[in-house]
Amino acid sequence: MEGIKIFSDSTCDLPIEEVNRMNIGIIPLTINFGEEVYKEGIDITTKEILETVKKTGELPKTASPSPAEFYAAFEPYVEKGDTIIYIGLSSKLSSTVANAMIAKNMFDNNENIHIIDSLNLCGAIGGLVRNTYNLLEEGNSVEDTIAEIEKVLHHYKLFFTMDKLDYLYKGGRCSGMQFILGSTFGVKPIIEMTTEGLNVWKKTRGKKKAIEMMLEEAERDKDRIYNDEIHVAAITGSEKELEGIKEQLTKRTGITKFHEYSVGCTIASHCGDGTVGFGYFLKEN
Repeated sequence: MEGIKIFSDSTCDLPIEEVNRMNIGIIPLTINFGEEVYKEGIDITTKEILETVKKTGELPKTASPSPAEFYAAFEPYVEKGDTIIYIGLSSKLSSTVANAMIAKNMFDNNENIHIIDSLNLCGAIGGLVRNTYNLLEEGNSVEDTIAEIEKVLHHYKLFFTMDKLDYLYKGGRCSGMQFILGSTFGVKPIIEMTTEGLNVWKKTRGKKKAIEMMLEEAERDKDRIYNDEIHVAAITGSEKELEGIKEQLTKRTGITKFHEYSVGCTIASHCGDGTVGFGYFLKEN
């Protein structure tokens, strides 16, 4: 795969071992606590964010990498004449992809810089990065690889739920009434990521029931799951719960291939502790 460099941003949440194995360039988003500024995955961890929120009651703000940061990351490879493939956080959630595109247009010779909007987050981006690497390693052309990736990214299902609604409420992502219902009666939203952004898929009483509904959906999709693999993710502290989800997914779908992600700082800043979820690409009908 000489002459090709794959980039993503820190929201892909790929384990560092995989980032190193595939030699992926990671461009970090920024986490801001008041006047303090941190680079995701470099200056601050998810655990530290959760501890700070618990102590201060304030949520951090997140920011996309600037065009200048993308330019600096791309420049050495452009100068060598390499092909760049960048797969970034959904444009429905962030200006990250737009900033990458601005950086691309700052180069005179930019025909070998390919910017892909994942229309997704977390494990979906990680899955797209991994699939891109595998397709290129198998000898597929850059053009054919990008065509396949841009096809499958439109067919991804991602569901997650959380222990509390505090983060969604403080971040303005759920109303006061929803917060009261969740806190008082244990109403849990199941959030889905679609190509149009984040939506409430369903609501139910209790987290166990929410997870059960997610598992039932995976069981319905079992014959359509792309590459027979599922991406599972949890915020620090929910690992045991995630193991139970994996066991149930295997029991209900027959799938034993899982890619695990520890949810990073940006996503944790909006969801909070106790968040678990999973996702998978679907084969075309």
